This record gives sequence, C-alpha cells and structure tokens, in this order.
Amino acid sequence: MRDGDRVLPKHTRSIRLFRGIDISALASILVVLAFVLLVVAWMPPTHHAYSVDLAHVGHPAPMPGASRDDAMIVVVTRDGLASFRGDHVNPADLPAKIQDRLKDRGVERKVYIRADSRAKWGAVKVVLDGVRSAGILRVAFLVDQQKSAASLP
Repeated sequence: MRDGDRVLPKHTRSIRLFRGIDISALASILVVLAFVLLVVAWMPPTHHAYSVDLAHVGHPAPMPGASRDDAMIVVVTRDGLASFRGDHVNPADLPAKIQDRLKDRGVERKVYIRADSRAKWGAVKVVLDGVRSAGILRVAFLVDQQKSAASLP
C-alpha cells in the first residue's frame, strides 16, 4: 500500500477543520463586565466610609433616624480620628460644620455618634463636647444591634 492510497476510517474523512472561532459570546460578556465596572466606579461613596467596631450592649434600642440620608452622623475611629458625614474633620471644626448643616430646616436636630468600641474615651469626649458646643442637645450613640450570646437568658 502506498502513502497516497492510504484509506482513512470513515468517521475521520468527514471532519472539517474549524475555519474560525465565534467570539460573539466572549465579546458580549466583556461588554457586560465593562458596563458593571463603570457603574461601580461612578457610584458615590456612602457616608459611612470609616469602618468601626460598634460596642455590644445587652438591650439595644432601634434608631431609625440614623438610616436617613440627611442624618448627622459623627464617626470616631479606633485611632481617635473623627469624620462628619464621611469627611475627615478636626474636632475643633466640628461645631462649625454642624451649625452649617443645621441651616437646612429639614434636618433633624440630633447627632448620632458611631464610636469604635476600642476608641479612647478622651477622643469620644472631645467629639461630644464639639457636638454640644454646636447647640445640639440630642445625642445618640449607635451600637451593634445584634444581641450577644452573653445577654441572652
């Protein structure tokens, strides 16, 4: 038998080589992925930009006003840094920023403080004094809303 006369099995004779790969599915996935990344990149940051470990208490009270968009929230981090509505603030400048925010009549005249459970009391007290010097008497400390296992009977 010569090389040119070699007979291939019947199932291999009908196989055709791929002339091209259809990449339309890959292109559509890449377009969707690019769209999702653009949307995430353009999203505004939340005003809870600083993460804190809130204190655990036995009987937490719900604070529905703290979840409002216009709520005045002051965050005190573990390092003693303070932020007001997502922006880092010097505690000495806090009264002026709160009074500026109070020019809007629709704002609740209450300040919520999210203090890290490991923050030193001195840093929290400076923030609390700044809130009080702005003329705010209603102050609430936000705590962890989940009941701990130690507080359950």
